[in-house]
Amino acid sequence: MTTLEELVQEISCFEAIISEWDESKRCVAIGLKRAIEDLHKEALTRLIKSVKQESMPALRNAVKDEIVYGILLYHELVKPPTLPLRQRVQQALNEVRPSLKSHNGDVELVAVKEPDTVEVRLIGTCSHCPASTLTLSQGIEQAIKAYCPEINNVIAIG
Repeated sequence: MTTLEELVQEISCFEAIISEWDESKRCVAIGLKRAIEDLHKEALTRLIKSVKQESMPALRNAVKDEIVYGILLYHELVKPPTLPLRQRVQQALNEVRPSLKSHNGDVELVAVKEPDTVEVRLIGTCSHCPASTLTLSQGIEQAIKAYCPEINNVIAIG
């Protein structure tokens, strides 16, 4: 049985070969690739609609296969997995943390109150800095909303 890794490696080999070609030949190969991908996407879309009507469990089972899932994801026919809300908030906080630490401050997650509120606590020098409101709105809040568009309120807890 062929693995996803082997198939991707084979594609990478062909891409390396094509990258050496002159631009006109590369454009033809890329056009052919796009046409084949469009054909596959349309066929997969129709197949999914048909299978969905007949047996949703069968479709779910098929998507568990890494190659099937990878191809459906490539064609944007399934959604990529999303991390739980709390983990995405932590990722956002980790993004702003270096800036805060450069001023001897930090931020800690106090609570995630679904569906749309996050409570944080500024610590260290950030907790009593005159610019803490700006830090919260322009740094922390923007980062959280970038990672978690469903969040509308970021509240600083004293």
